[in-house]
Amino acid sequence: MKLCYQVSTPEVRPAPGVTAYQSDLETSFRRLKECGYEGAELMVANPALIDVKEVERLAKKYELDIPMVCSGEILGQDGLTFSDPDDARREEAISRVKAAIDVAAYFGAMINIGRVRGGYVWGYDNDWCRARSVDGLRQVALYAQEKGVTVCLEPVNTIAANFINTTQEGIAMVHEIDVPSFSLMLDSNHMFICDLDMIKSVHDAKGYVKYVHLVDSNRLYPGSCKLDFGAFFKALREIGYDGYVSVEVFQRPDQDTALEKSAEFIKQFLYVDKKISGNCSKLLEKKVRLWLNKH
Repeated sequence: MKLCYQVSTPEVRPAPGVTAYQSDLETSFRRLKECGYEGAELMVANPALIDVKEVERLAKKYELDIPMVCSGEILGQDGLTFSDPDDARREEAISRVKAAIDVAAYFGAMINIGRVRGGYVWGYDNDWCRARSVDGLRQVALYAQEKGVTVCLEPVNTIAANFINTTQEGIAMVHEIDVPSFSLMLDSNHMFICDLDMIKSVHDAKGYVKYVHLVDSNRLYPGSCKLDFGAFFKALREIGYDGYVSVEVFQRPDQDTALEKSAEFIKQFLYVDKKISGNCSKLLEKKVRLWLNKH
């Protein structure tokens, strides 16, 4: 597995609710590299405004992959969703996600679909809202298929969304959309809140999961609360997952602390077949070997 951290692209307005490192891209990429990250996940709001060649230049300069384009702030900053009752706003949501797919295609990356899918809208028929959301999902899945991009549906907990909340509901939607480009991603915090057994859910997601978000049970940096990341990583290894694991957290107490503590904590779990990563110190290597021998 490889370690990634989410960074805001320039058109995303700085805000406390943004779950990404928020600075100019040069600073963001430099800080990721200094902390030993291998990839930068792009959090976007209006992806048509992104200068992909500048992102590419900086990614090469700091030797970072771009594995994922996250659509979260399309809703977060502008409130756009696939189930919006206003047709113009709904079409804008779909258009922006397609623009995010274009960005992902440029980098050979994937795209995530979280809250932008929408859901049930107060005062409107649930079946009608669901149909609009599913139609939007299918539209972007087919567009991504043409572009050679994988779409990763993210189940989101019931505090933040009212549609597709559990891993099992996400898997069911993958089957319903039934487009090869449409798959699943996991988020450890959403799973902790809504799945009956998050470790079983990891196993249920075998063959579907293409990407993973790491965040503790309090939506802060991994290691700050009570989520059992040892068991979580063990389950990921058991299903043969070997892709990117990406930190997506509220930037508290400040973003540099979140960035540094996330890397320090997660590196102890980034081992496959007990091989030690070159990024780890001898002390950390000893800790990991002790943990692996117990599991």
